[in-house]
Amino acid sequence: MGELIVAQAGKRAIRFGICQRCLSTDVRTFTCHHGSCAYCRNCLYLGRVCRCDFLQERDITTPLETTELTMPFELAPDQTRVANQLLTWWDGQKTGLVHAVCGAGKTEMTFPVIERVVNAGKRVLIVSPRKDVAIEWVERLERAFTVPVTRRYGGGEKDSVGMITVATAPLLMNVRDVFDYVLVDESDAFPFAFDIALWNTIRRVGRGVFLFITATPTVWQQMFPTVHLSRRYHGFDLPVPTLVKQSDERIVDFCRRHALKPRLLYVPTKPDLERYREMLEGAGLACRTVSAETEERTDALHWLQETKGVVLATSIWERGMTVRDVQVGVLESEHRLFSTRGLIQMAGRAGRKPEAPTGEVCFFYRERTFRQDVAIRKIKEANRR
Repeated sequence: MGELIVAQAGKRAIRFGICQRCLSTDVRTFTCHHGSCAYCRNCLYLGRVCRCDFLQERDITTPLETTELTMPFELAPDQTRVANQLLTWWDGQKTGLVHAVCGAGKTEMTFPVIERVVNAGKRVLIVSPRKDVAIEWVERLERAFTVPVTRRYGGGEKDSVGMITVATAPLLMNVRDVFDYVLVDESDAFPFAFDIALWNTIRRVGRGVFLFITATPTVWQQMFPTVHLSRRYHGFDLPVPTLVKQSDERIVDFCRRHALKPRLLYVPTKPDLERYREMLEGAGLACRTVSAETEERTDALHWLQETKGVVLATSIWERGMTVRDVQVGVLESEHRLFSTRGLIQMAGRAGRKPEAPTGEVCFFYRERTFRQDVAIRKIKEANRR
């Protein structure tokens, strides 16, 4: 139980062509002091391990602590129902799925079960798909709980495990059997959706009790016991997207129609960012761009909120961001990179705050697709529940 480290003795780091740290078969050859030797490329960012290295487990857990919980707000009746179900699952040591619409207040609903787990002397892990989502979890947890929150993501601490740990999955590859309760946020998101190695990592760090949270679960996640939450905590319906035949004039008209509000426009690929930026700036609109390579995405978030400007973003911002009164447009919504789940998540950025519970969502299209229609139908079905 603990963290796998390179040591003088122990088990071989690579056996039968498989890395014993991350279970990858992505091994190559290079010349080390023992001669030709295989090493793992999949977990190279954790430090190189080769066939002539040994791995040992080191205990990196901090002393057990109890905590007090200060809820940031009173849970709505539906949120309380979900929170009670999570407590029941924990008491029965069952894995489950929270299928809650975007903006339902999923984070706060987990706080009562986190408190119970920690005060039972057990450790909690929250796994996030991206660093910026992990940072948001840490901020909320630190306001609600009295125990320190350990960060295992880029820029955080990577040499210890506390009572509550927030991490991105890649930085858990060398951790084994430490956490009694593993909460996977946005469990259908990239990179979870495409990387079996990350799911193996998440399975190995836990001890059997998992909770998956998402607004758009995959088919296999829906096989677990499920609790539904189809209303946002402020009680208003989800904004239903409208389909608009795309043209530069209609995109500009959308931006000008909401000139006093933040506007978020999604584009399929990074090259599209500059193309549409030139078009919008040519129409006299101030805008910024956000992609996976944007280091300070929080700066763009604050700029959007404060200036009521226009931000062009790739799907990196389809989750984990909230801007009050934002108006959303999806450009080229027929693009193959925009899945049904992605379109639902993008539409879910609008109307999240109780002081601005509505908003316009436009799916701009050059051609109609099944994915657009399914996304709109699922949003309407959630509003009818």
